[in-house]
Amino acid sequence: MPKYTYECLNCQTTTQKFANIKDKTQECPKCCADMDRKMPKLKAAKVTEIVDKYSNKKQIQDQKEVLLERKLDYYWKHEVPKMVESGIYGLDTMVEKGWVYYDEKHNLITRTKPPQKE
Repeated sequence: MPKYTYECLNCQTTTQKFANIKDKTQECPKCCADMDRKMPKLKAAKVTEIVDKYSNKKQIQDQKEVLLERKLDYYWKHEVPKMVESGIYGLDTMVEKGWVYYDEKHNLITRTKPPQKE
């Protein structure tokens, strides 16, 4: 059973009790009135656990970089080929945005990786 905090509205007494999840009220030990179950107060704590002991990268910094890299990889691997094949965009727009390029043999190639990684 979980431990809940109950507060009496009559005498402002607070107690913690192990109770069933369905028990919304308890009887006050001082005044015998109903005590309401309080919701826990959660603080937004920053997680600064070290991911790698050797490089000392913290989880928050590393996680943002990983998520950004995943979004870029997904965009260039899945979304860009869809947009190129759709026929909506003109050739000049696709070249300008870097979605397609010409190789040495003058073949039109669709990028599947960000231009910064190539």
